Amino acid sequence: MKRLIILTLISVIAGNASGQNTTYGGASAPATVDGGRFSDYSPGGTVVLADGSVALANNSVYEHGNNLLQVNGSWTATGSLDLFVAPGANTISGNMAPSFSKARFNIGAGNTMAITNTQGVNITDSLYFNNGITTTARNTHTISALRFGDGAFYTGGNTDAQHVNGYVTKTGDDAFLFPVGNGADLRTVLISAPSAPAAISTAWFAGSPDNVADPSDGSTHSLTALASSLKAVSPVGFWDWAVTAGNDDNIFVTVSMPDVSTFAIPSDLRLAGWDGTRWISLSASGNAIGNTENSTLSGIIPAGVTISALAIGSSEPPLPVTLVSFTARAAEQTALLEWETTEEVNASHFEIQRSSDAKNFEAIGTVEAAGDSRDLVSYRFTDASPLAGINYYRLKQIDRAGDGQEGPYSYSRTVSVRFDVDVKISVYPNPATDLIRIESAGQLGTVEIFTLTGARLTGARLSGAQSLQNPGSGAACGFQKEINISAFQPGIYLLKVNGQTFKIVKQ
Repeated sequence: MKRLIILTLISVIAGNASGQNTTYGGASAPATVDGGRFSDYSPGGTVVLADGSVALANNSVYEHGNNLLQVNGSWTATGSLDLFVAPGANTISGNMAPSFSKARFNIGAGNTMAITNTQGVNITDSLYFNNGITTTARNTHTISALRFGDGAFYTGGNTDAQHVNGYVTKTGDDAFLFPVGNGADLRTVLISAPSAPAAISTAWFAGSPDNVADPSDGSTHSLTALASSLKAVSPVGFWDWAVTAGNDDNIFVTVSMPDVSTFAIPSDLRLAGWDGTRWISLSASGNAIGNTENSTLSGIIPAGVTISALAIGSSEPPLPVTLVSFTARAAEQTALLEWETTEEVNASHFEIQRSSDAKNFEAIGTVEAAGDSRDLVSYRFTDASPLAGINYYRLKQIDRAGDGQEGPYSYSRTVSVRFDVDVKISVYPNPATDLIRIESAGQLGTVEIFTLTGARLTGARLSGAQSLQNPGSGAACGFQKEINISAFQPGIYLLKVNGQTFKIVKQ
C-alpha cells in the first residue's frame, strides 16, 4: 500500500505544468517517500498538505519546485533532503511546523524565503542557505522561529544580504552562531556550549529598546534603568533573548555590533543584559574588538539570573557627539567634507584627518564644535589641496577636559573621494647616501619605505611637507618632503607615496 500511495502522489504532482496548485490529504495521505528522488516541480504553483502526513526516509530527496509549501499536517524527514528549487520568492506557510532533516534553500541569491508557518520550521540535521533573506514571523517570536535541533548546523547565511530577519532557535548543548539580522544588516550572536541541553532563541531589533517593544515579554526596556556598573546603554538596537527550555547559566555570549563609534570607546564597551527591571553588565571588563561595524563584544550570562534582552552598554557616560551623517565629495579641485550632529554634550572640536591608504592618518585641520546642543547642527570643511588618487577622511570627535587637555574622543567612519589627476612626483638624488627629496605639484601623503621582501622600515627621519615657490612670482607651485636614510644599510629599497612606488638605492 505504501508504494502505491507514493506512485499515486508522483503521478498527481510530477505531471503538473508551471503554476499548478496541488493539495493532498485524505486519500493521498499518509504518504512515505522511501529512498530515491521525488519532484513536484511547478514554479509559481503551490503544494498544500491539508491533513495527514508525509514522511521522507532513507536518503530520499524531495524537490520542492513550487513557490509555496503549506503544511497543515505532519511533514517529517529522516536522513533525507528537502530541496527548494523554485526560482523567485518562496514561502513555507501553514499551522504545523515541518521537520526537515537536511534542507537546501536553493532558490537563488536575492530571493526571499518567507517562513510564515505559525509554528515555524525545524531543522534536525543541516540547512544550506543559497537564497537572500530568510524571514520569520516576529510578532509570534519564538513560536514561529527557524529552529535547529541538537547537533544541527547550517552553511551560508552570515552576510548582510543573506541571514535570518526574525527569530532563530537552537536546542541542545552545542556552541552555535545565530545568523540573525534585520534584513539589511547581519547581527550575529555566538554562544558557547550550554552545560546541559537548552533551547535559546534570539532576534535582532534595530532601534532604541526604550521605544521598540520586546516581542517575547511585550515591554520596552528603559535606557535609564541601569546597574551601577553601567553608565549608558546605546539606543542603536537590541537582541531579544529567550530561553524556552533548560537554562543559560554561565553561557559565554559574543555579539557582532553595529557602528557605535560615537557612543563609546572600545575599552568602555560592555555587553548589557536586561534582568527584568534594569540593564546589568555581562562583561567583567572591556573586551570589545573595536567599536565600528561588525566589531565584537562578549559577556557571560550570570547563573540564576533571567536575562530577556541583550544590548550595547558602556561603563562611562556616552561620548560627546551623536554624528548622523558624514560625507566627502569633490568640489572642483578641492574636497568638501560635510557632517551633521543631533546631540553634543561637552564637545570641544572636530579634528579632520586624511590618509592615502585608509591606515595611516594625519591631521589636516580642526573645526570647533557647538559644545552642548540637542538640535541638528551642520558642519563643513574644505581640503584645499587633496592628494592625487583616493583621499580617505575621518573625524576625531573630541570632548572638553577641565585641565585644558583633550578629553574623551571617538572616530567617525571613514569616507573617501577620488581625484584622478596625473601629478608627477620626483624622487632625487637616487642613488643617495643620506637625504632624499620628494617633490610634487600636489599634496604629498604618507611616505613609507619597504625592503624588497615587503618589510616596512621605520628608521628613516621624515620632514614635514614644505611648499615650493615659483622663483618668478613667489606663488606656491608644489610641495616637498625630505627623508633621511643615512641609518639604512646599503642596498635597494621601495619608497611608496600617493599610491606610487619608486625604487631607491642607498649607497
